[in-house]
Amino acid sequence: MKISAISDVHVKNPNDDADRLLCSFLTNPIVTSSDYILLLGDIFDLMCGPHKEYLEKYKHIFNLMDILQKDGKKVLFFEGNHDVHLEKLFKIRWPMEELKVFQDPLIESIDGKLYYFSHGDEHEVENLSYQRYKALILSAPLKLVANYIMPYTVLNFIGNRASKMSRKRGSITYDENLIKEKFRRGVVMTTQGRYNFILGGHSHVKDNYVINADSVYVNNGYALKSKSFILIEDHNISFHELT
Repeated sequence: MKISAISDVHVKNPNDDADRLLCSFLTNPIVTSSDYILLLGDIFDLMCGPHKEYLEKYKHIFNLMDILQKDGKKVLFFEGNHDVHLEKLFKIRWPMEELKVFQDPLIESIDGKLYYFSHGDEHEVENLSYQRYKALILSAPLKLVANYIMPYTVLNFIGNRASKMSRKRGSITYDENLIKEKFRRGVVMTTQGRYNFILGGHSHVKDNYVINADSVYVNNGYALKSKSFILIEDHNISFHELT
């Protein structure tokens, strides 16, 4: 069994550096020969709600995902905190749910091992302000606004502004070692050693952390920085370079 995974690509516009990196991942021979292909959240820098404009804007990306699922691959898309409330959008593109989007973590038993897949922001347990923010954007009222009320143009304006502010704040307070340690503690707290492999993103810090003899946490980091994706083949972990 072969699993390829990536997170935190943050595609902002077609043909930007992140877009090209994501397309490189989706067409990489290692990825196209994988059984599971995981997109672990924040693949897009802003995508919210069932706006058909996204399907046109990123048609080439959705088409590459479609090619993989039609080839019999399990393509799993996990919402992050930059790409949310996408269930209706995916049902427009794949009416028979040939390719699903997940908001919650997914537990899979693969060849006798338990795998935990998610965006990974649930591990940020020490950041209470973020957890309150995430609860707000996933709340029923915000879901209603995203799905039925907020126009695409207004959503884009608000979202892009919020993303810029978030990146500006992050650049001031960013401490890679501190973030890595916080996420490691968070993973231990949230998973309690119940899973053999925990795959996630969100922290933007690349990591391969052995929790104990039976449990490991893997994160490919901010894709544009790490230029890599996760490969797990026969339960062996490696990082592979992307260009």
